[in-house]
Amino acid sequence: MKTTTKRLAAVGMAVAAMIFGGATVADAQQMVAFEVNGKAPASLKKVYLIDVAARNAVIDSASVTAGAFKLGGNIQKNIVLGVSDGSFTALFINDGTPIQIDMADYKLKGSAQNEKLNAYYRELTPIDMQLADILGKARSRQLTKEQMDSIGNVYVALSEKKNARLKEIVLQNADNMIPAAFVGNMAYSLGYDELKQICNPQNAYYNHPSMEQPKRLFAGLEKRAPGKMFTDMTIPDMDGKEHKLSEWIGKGQYVMIDFWAAWCGPCRQEMPNVVANYGKYHDKGFEIIGISFDRTADAWKAAVKQMGMTWPQLSDLRYWQSAAAGVYGISAIPASILFDGSGKIVATDLRGPQLGEKLKEIYGF
Repeated sequence: MKTTTKRLAAVGMAVAAMIFGGATVADAQQMVAFEVNGKAPASLKKVYLIDVAARNAVIDSASVTAGAFKLGGNIQKNIVLGVSDGSFTALFINDGTPIQIDMADYKLKGSAQNEKLNAYYRELTPIDMQLADILGKARSRQLTKEQMDSIGNVYVALSEKKNARLKEIVLQNADNMIPAAFVGNMAYSLGYDELKQICNPQNAYYNHPSMEQPKRLFAGLEKRAPGKMFTDMTIPDMDGKEHKLSEWIGKGQYVMIDFWAAWCGPCRQEMPNVVANYGKYHDKGFEIIGISFDRTADAWKAAVKQMGMTWPQLSDLRYWQSAAAGVYGISAIPASILFDGSGKIVATDLRGPQLGEKLKEIYGF
């Protein structure tokens, strides 16, 4: 088999990466022979075998002769591979069953799970192409704010539609390897209960390399699962004075830890909502403790002042190596944890209207 570091940048390859990427296959897995026999339009001269998990790295290629091509070799069992013409891709899991592909419509025949995976891919690709088209339009400097808001709403709706379908697919295929092709990129959109289902050791794909990220995320969420008591820790404030979280948490009032950073765009977008809810409920006993994942004190302090964050602020200025990241399993921001008066976790990652709705439930207005 040929080896090369060449990568394809065509739209179809980007779409495949968005849907199926995220796993690493550099582990000692069982090697399995694969065989791909294909048909292709007369105009097509070459096809490429890609390792989807390795950002679509090209690992082999084949010339098209008289409308036919063939690829084969030995590679790790159950990794996600694709055959691409440079524009679109037909994907399959290397389960040892020979594959037949028609590059005219990117349909394949093979094992039951690969035919099922191909059907899912063909279903999801149009959604991702729409998303890619919207992103292209969003880069235009000629759009009005109203137009940007409109296409932004469409983008969010399509993304939610895609994520909902991906969740269905993963949860419906616990007995095969198909979820291994999806879980890497969708893990961040899943909540605790969904990740718990996906990280069930009984699932056929549980030990697949693509599960590394979901397992890591789930382990983090376990540290802040509703019902657990808070974990105390010490971290300095903006003047360098050390504080324990127990100075606020477990003292009879509801307290929310807000994990954020000055460099985090989504954190800045969410902050006016946090500020508004703090102003509404602080006099009733609601407190917020900000923990920043910043690296420099100047940027941190400037952002606090600029956004009107009047609650206590803490940071060890260690970026993702923040002690708080380890204690509470934070791997993405914005993130938040809401504790009741006893110090028990009652909710996590309340954003947008969810925060106000929860506080209204607690305080009655």
